[in-house]
Amino acid sequence: MTDKMQSKVLEHLLDSYEKSKTFQGENLVNQNFSVNIGKLFPRYQDDAEYDYFCQVNQSMEELGSMSLVTLEYQGRGILKKVRLNLEKLEDCYRLLGRMPRRQEQQELTALWEDLLYWEEGAGPERILPLLRYIEAQRVRVRKNQNVEYYGHDLVEYRDLLTAARAVLENREEVFVRNFSIQLFHDSKRLELLAPRLEALLYQYGEFQERGNVLEECGVVHTPTYVMMKGNGGLRLGDCGQGRRPGGRESEPAQKIDLSGLKGDLALSTESLRSITELTVWGGRVVTVENLTSFHDYPAGEDFVVYLGGFHNKVKRDFLAELYRQNPTKEYRHFGDLDAGGFYILEHLKRKTGIGFRSLYMDVATLRRYEKDQRPLTENDRKRLQQLWQMLQDQKERGECLEDYGEVIAYMLDRGCKLEQEAVRLGGLEREEDL
Repeated sequence: MTDKMQSKVLEHLLDSYEKSKTFQGENLVNQNFSVNIGKLFPRYQDDAEYDYFCQVNQSMEELGSMSLVTLEYQGRGILKKVRLNLEKLEDCYRLLGRMPRRQEQQELTALWEDLLYWEEGAGPERILPLLRYIEAQRVRVRKNQNVEYYGHDLVEYRDLLTAARAVLENREEVFVRNFSIQLFHDSKRLELLAPRLEALLYQYGEFQERGNVLEECGVVHTPTYVMMKGNGGLRLGDCGQGRRPGGRESEPAQKIDLSGLKGDLALSTESLRSITELTVWGGRVVTVENLTSFHDYPAGEDFVVYLGGFHNKVKRDFLAELYRQNPTKEYRHFGDLDAGGFYILEHLKRKTGIGFRSLYMDVATLRRYEKDQRPLTENDRKRLQQLWQMLQDQKERGECLEDYGEVIAYMLDRGCKLEQEAVRLGGLEREEDL
């Protein structure tokens, strides 16, 4: 059993040893590992702290009496350095209750191997962010670097990676606490892991916002509602085949004409599962990024869907089904005229596979609402430049559906951006009316 001073000294010495070339077997000369007591305990050098001075000396002398360290004095009983005895490494680890780094690395490697399984017929595609993370950590271990998102607690780390895999493989909307019960038999466990979990998946995945990673994967706190309005209709319930997919009994058919509503319609996840028919009567489907703009948008002949920023699986599935049943329509997206708005549009195209193009996100709109423009931040400029480079890469691969070069150049040159809510569309029906 060690006191706090002894633990601090031994932890420091073992950290130095485990980061060394001696530990890795690469050193050609003998190394010694010591700590300067005055630097580690600044009060030790204060003449007014005599009792503390004596306490440190006594504590270090106890370590010396166990042959775990050797003590180096600089006169008058003043300790200068405490040096680690490499022949007593196992005793040091045992006294601290600390797992040796080599054993820890082996345990981590075994844990990764245990996680990298998939059932027959399945593949690793769904868990690519986790695979990238593990491969990066294998490299770090070979270089004797610390493993990211690991706090020297193997149980908690296993829970973190187990949650990462389960979230990536999830294909149905599920509440956070229910999902946590399924994984850990503890309704609050996933919420405790969420900050590090979302950071890990954001770093190694292709998510657009760190705080929305779980939601993008369908793990939510509250049900998702898809809000829609405009020139279209839908049918819920009986599709004329007796039973719904999954063996559920058919529900009585209900037809809803959205064009006959003054406002919008919001359907929860469960209601969305009942949709058997989606019809767009006009020529255009428009997704809108922000809620205020969605309510203000004069639908006219358009079928309008509220996106709410970066979409999650429920909204993605709804848009995919809408496109499947209405593939000949024009698909447009209306969002903020800033880097975030264009990234959301690119994310929408990539995740749904639908060829969305921008709407009211051009130089003409910026000029029309010049008085409402806001200045770019340094982060805005950086993200716009990254967006421009991403579009150049898409062009080289022949994948670019729309060139935002003109509007990006305009924003960078003028140092401006525009919130979507500034674009007042009352009385405007088509983009050319701008």
